Amino acid sequence: MNNKGGSYRYDDFQVSTQVEELERLYRQATGLLDIERQIWSSVGFSSGNRVLDVGCGSGVITQEIAQYVYPGQVTGIDISQDLLERGEQVYFTKNQESNIDKLQSNLNFQKGEASALPFPESTFDIVYARLLFQHLSSPLEALSSILKVLKPGGLLCILDIDKAWTGLYPEPKSSSDLERKLIEKQIAQGGDPWVGRKLGHYLKSANFSQVKTDVSIVDSDRLGLANFFGMLSFGSSYKDSESELSALRTQAQKDVQKLLDSPHVWAGFALFTVTGRKAQSKL
Repeated sequence: MNNKGGSYRYDDFQVSTQVEELERLYRQATGLLDIERQIWSSVGFSSGNRVLDVGCGSGVITQEIAQYVYPGQVTGIDISQDLLERGEQVYFTKNQESNIDKLQSNLNFQKGEASALPFPESTFDIVYARLLFQHLSSPLEALSSILKVLKPGGLLCILDIDKAWTGLYPEPKSSSDLERKLIEKQIAQGGDPWVGRKLGHYLKSANFSQVKTDVSIVDSDRLGLANFFGMLSFGSSYKDSESELSALRTQAQKDVQKLLDSPHVWAGFALFTVTGRKAQSKL
């Protein structure tokens, strides 16, 4: 998830913020896991696939993919070695009684950047990138690198969001004010809050074929309001470096928490699933 020059910089966080963010990433990953499993099935993940998870962050989903495609080999790559190591420690500690030997036999992690993937050409059957492209300052460079490491006919599957497709009702003023500030910060740091709608165009521009965009709604009715709010960052990736956001962030968290006692509250976002394939080699 981390990207050099992009809008998510885990290694710049203070240690206390890293711990807090790691816990949130775990909640986010487990909260969306059933949805992602459905996506893997629909786009064609299968046993024996060799998969690259780009921007894998703490690696929770990477390890789930390793179970899903076993005995296929799975590699998670992220720019933050610290995030990878912390994620591995937390996840393996939580799963000491599960099939760790099986997981470790077909799973590895390494440090690297999306725009310069350190793998030979035509290595992977599938490249997966979840909630990464909204943070990338050079999405076409990343797509060019991904296309290179895919095998001919290989699949790219991207999951991401678009801020125009998010909603909360009733929404406290502190929450909407914070959202506007965070959008400004993300853009200033090289990210794109509206990347979801653009991904299909980017894949076509990068010479992917069979490009398809699907949109599904992830909401509080489906996940439960407390679980939904638990996935939100409230700008945690900015709070160390942007002290002026601190008070607004704290107020927004308090106001949103109060909504749990309201008669009916709805919150949701659209999850864009965009797929494309590397063209088959010409004979």
